[in-house]
Amino acid sequence: MKHTYLWAMVLVAGTTLSSCDQIWSARNVPDAVKVKFVESYPTIKRVDWDRMDSLYEAEFEISGRERKALFLEDGTLLSYTEEIEQQYLPKSVVAKLQQEFNNYKIEEVHRVQENNMTSFVVELEKGTRDIWLRYNEAGELLEQSANTAKVLKQSASLLPLTSNETTPDDLGMADSRWELPAELREVSGISLLPDGSMACVQDEEGKIFVYDLEQKKVIREIPFAGPGDYEGIAVAGEDAYIVRSDGALFEVGGFSSQNPTVKVYEASFPATINIEGLAYDQEQNRLLLAPKGHDPNLKNQKAIYAFSLDAKKFQPEPVINISLDQVEAPKKSKKQKSAYDVLQPSSLEKHPTSKALYLLDAVNNRLYTMTEDGKLTRTLELDESQLRQAEGLTFDQDGAMYIASEGGKKGKGVILKYTKGIR
Repeated sequence: MKHTYLWAMVLVAGTTLSSCDQIWSARNVPDAVKVKFVESYPTIKRVDWDRMDSLYEAEFEISGRERKALFLEDGTLLSYTEEIEQQYLPKSVVAKLQQEFNNYKIEEVHRVQENNMTSFVVELEKGTRDIWLRYNEAGELLEQSANTAKVLKQSASLLPLTSNETTPDDLGMADSRWELPAELREVSGISLLPDGSMACVQDEEGKIFVYDLEQKKVIREIPFAGPGDYEGIAVAGEDAYIVRSDGALFEVGGFSSQNPTVKVYEASFPATINIEGLAYDQEQNRLLLAPKGHDPNLKNQKAIYAFSLDAKKFQPEPVINISLDQVEAPKKSKKQKSAYDVLQPSSLEKHPTSKALYLLDAVNNRLYTMTEDGKLTRTLELDESQLRQAEGLTFDQDGAMYIASEGGKKGKGVILKYTKGIR
């Protein structure tokens, strides 16, 4: 029987049995557990016991370092956790930490032995943000969790997790992560396809790249135009649509077939618009376009525009106006060139079940949820160490959220998956 246990360094609410000098005074600990503990650790005389359902956790010290052992009520030892020094981390884990979390400080390191496997739990800290990462000996990331609130420091607890909520202004950590190949280093738009693969575009090439999430590689390239500044992709049935920053819309009909057809629809937006977000609105059979820039005629607002898939025409007026009065000044210290810079959408998507609109803002490292009348209902800060420049957003049919980020001059583009989306 396989068991999964909490590895993050937080104290989970459980039922404390006792804290005492002798383990035998923990009256509610089953005899089988006591016997197994003494057999495993015969020299230990001081132990604290915690209980969660039918699991019993012993916390004790050896050579001044905290240890934890987790038992079933029949005495079966499930796992053992020990605090270790940073220098004993495998080189493969150290390399990953230096590559992906170089701006975090290592607070604690624990070695976990469970199911005949050794793993390493690392607590990182940056300001008030704590992150816990679990790696195997080969340096592969197994699990991750985050908390923006400063928590009571504990050694690694193996009690089952009862809550994995994040604070309202923090997206939290992703459940899955893909590093993209070199041709998608500047990934700028994504759309999940029915077969589970990801249609991607990047800033410079007029191609749709179909990326297989299981094989972790590009399995097809579909040219549709020459070099250009391509920013978003949306899929409507058999057709894919790609928007260029000047608002020009490329229709790739039957894009998954052997002979796709391409049509271009020119837009007449102001030069200051700079379209980056593109979303398919199935209910109204239209595409929604979100500008990073602005139309000065709208004064203190930004707008969402539409392209009718029935008429194959851009609608002359905005379909949604977003008042900038409801946008809080970004926490980042980057200087704003104008009042419009507080909101610079880089991607737009419609949730498959709630029908809420989601806006990514790569410049200000934020994610917004919005109603169709332009009211911002949620603001979440993005972790720049995980999402350097969040440019693409899409959902699967169950609401799991995928965010793509550019990789910069040296780093790789990535796709992160948030299975539960925004909670």
